[in-house]
Amino acid sequence: MDTISNELAGMLFGNEGLMKSFNKDSYADAFNEYYEKYSYVFDEIDSGFAQSENGEAYLKSIAEGFTEYAHNEEQKLKKRNDRDHFLVDHNSVLTVYLLPALAQRGSEACEKLADMIVGSWNNVFRRYTISRGTFAEIDGGFKRKLCYITTAVCESLGKSDDCYELKILRDYRDGYLMGSKDGEEVVRTYYDIAPTIVNRINKRKDSDRIYSGIFNRYISPCISLIEEDKKEECRELYSKMVYSLREEYMNKDRG
Repeated sequence: MDTISNELAGMLFGNEGLMKSFNKDSYADAFNEYYEKYSYVFDEIDSGFAQSENGEAYLKSIAEGFTEYAHNEEQKLKKRNDRDHFLVDHNSVLTVYLLPALAQRGSEACEKLADMIVGSWNNVFRRYTISRGTFAEIDGGFKRKLCYITTAVCESLGKSDDCYELKILRDYRDGYLMGSKDGEEVVRTYYDIAPTIVNRINKRKDSDRIYSGIFNRYISPCISLIEEDKKEECRELYSKMVYSLREEYMNKDRG
């Protein structure tokens, strides 16, 4: 693995604890500190790209070396459950810090490298795919409470952003899901995939029908379970929604 791939691996694997700062009060400061700390890596990427005879090949080798390192680290874990937790944890840092940091740099090399990392990562880790987002989009998501799919469903049904369904699910997520290990993992996975899922559904001509189905199959029953104080049963259904939608809208085309 080349030097810069190794540096990127350090930006990912040496910073799992950063997700503790992934909340509306501390994310901006944590991201800015992360960006400044690794600014020298972006300098190296830009310099290497400018000096290379084949810039595209140079960036591709970095992206593939980075993903290969991640794959080797994952394969060191013997248990499937440990590998799943490994990928969820590191997908989160990659999606919330590393990729937005490359986007924040804004150079041609860093933008292209971010796209190549996503492509290489998704080709190797097909069950745990990622998508790109910017710091501004993610930080702004806290103002929208990160309920991408539920918000899209409610908008499709003509409900407001402060409707009963959104409020009760937001409170449930912040008050119960984020307080349990399994629940926090589901929320992180949801955050990784939800923007891409909503984007893909919105491109469908039958998007209203799809959103109606999500509401009837998952959201409305979750509301009822919360009202009945069956929080764990709701977590199971909420988890089923997240992983079913990931399979339907993010994994099928990766064969």
